[in-house]
Formats: sequence, structure tokens, C-alpha cells
Amino acid sequence: MSTSSQPQFRYTQTPSKVLHLRNLPWECAEEELVELCKPFGKIVNTKCNVGANRNQAFVEFADLNQAISMVSYYASSSEPAQIRGKTVYIQYSNRHEIVNNKSPGDTPGNVLLVTIEGVEPNDVTIETIHLVFSAFGFVHKIATFEKAAGFQALIQFTDAETASSARNALDGRSIPRYLLPDHVTSCYLRISYSAHTDLNIKFQSHRSRVLVKPGSQNTDVLSWPLSNFLNLLTTVPCIFKSHYSCRHLTCFITLGVH
Repeated sequence: MSTSSQPQFRYTQTPSKVLHLRNLPWECAEEELVELCKPFGKIVNTKCNVGANRNQAFVEFADLNQAISMVSYYASSSEPAQIRGKTVYIQYSNRHEIVNNKSPGDTPGNVLLVTIEGVEPNDVTIETIHLVFSAFGFVHKIATFEKAAGFQALIQFTDAETASSARNALDGRSIPRYLLPDHVTSCYLRISYSAHTDLNIKFQSHRSRVLVKPGSQNTDVLSWPLSNFLNLLTTVPCIFKSHYSCRHLTCFITLGVH
């Protein structure tokens, strides 16, 4: 039986075939929602990972009576609805259908907006950001800044496909601890697409960088492909260590192989 003092249901709302589920585990998948709800009827639509903490969802049944059946069952059950051991709070939604309109942050583009949680601006360098994201393709530009949401970065790839690969692999993941200062206990990446297509970097600094394409006479070490790093490590290890530590290369290789 749930020991939470929070009521599992709210009775003030008019029944709807769309149910609002709260207190879901992080990155709750559609399959998990369907598994919880399908004993009560046919699921025709879902909307996952909504809300500021991405721990809410909406489930739409084919018929109103099916939604009522689920709410009534858990309202009278001694065992609460659960996903991965977490009690899920259920209520009727004030909407009558789910419309999955994409927000600007869901529309694929070649520039990613990355919120780096759990750090101060100086905890994560452009070199570290580049090391992580260039595992998925050439990074043209990086700009970092502070907003109300926290420390953020805009990362420009060549195309939307490369950016999507990086987002799909890294969203919700953490930067390895050994790439961060000792005082940082956790660091998570929240990634969406930016409306930008070409970042306007006015000058090079520790907060923004234009990366030169491989083959240029002015090639920046940050823009070198993995093969160049490997050759440099093998032939001139002392030069390599002046730019990165060996553990950084290990991270680069690990993130780049999927």
C-alpha cells in the first residue's frame, strides 16, 4: 500500500477519455504507459515526458468508459498504480483528446540547445563539450551562456541528421565524472533543437568558439577527427597531453562507438 500522503486521484474534474498521469519515473517510455493502462481498454494515443521535470504523461483511451474503469479501479484498490516501483498519480485530464503538436525544441535542426544541469559555468569547458559531441560528427561552432534554466550551450553541426544522432544518444545522459572538477557530483544533459541554423560567433573565447574544418592551414586541435588524435597520441604523446589528458581520449572513444 502506498505510504504517500498525496492523494492518488482528484475527483473534482469531469471524466474524460484522456487521463493525466503524474510522478512517473524519469524517461518513462510509451511502452510502460501502455503496459499499465491496457488492461482497461484500447490505448489510441499517448504523450510522454511532459512537465518541467518530464515526469508526467497523458494517455487517451478509445472510449470514455475505459478511462473511467481505470480511475475507478485504482481509486478503490489497496495497491496504487506503479511503474518501476514508483506510485503513479492518476486524474482525468481537462482535454478530450491528445494533440501531439511538436514544439520548436522538437523540430530537428542542425543546432542543438544543451542545458547542462548540476554545474557552474566554469565547471564545463568548451573543450569538454566538444570532446563529447564531436564523437557524432564535425562540430562547427559552440557558444556557451547562462540563462534562468542554467548553464547552456548551442552546438552547431553540419546537418540535422548528425545533430539528431547526438541528441538521441546523449539526452538525459551525464558527462563522465572524470571530465569534471572533483566538486561536481552530477551533471546531466537536457538537449533540444534550436531554431538557429548558423551561430554568429563574433570572437573566439573560452565561452564561444568557431572550429576550423579539417584540412585548413589554421586547423584548431579541437576540430581534428578521431584518427588525428590517435596518430598524435601514438607519435607525439607529449604534445597530445599538452592539449588533453589520456582520460579525455578514452571518453571520446567510448562515446563515439555505438
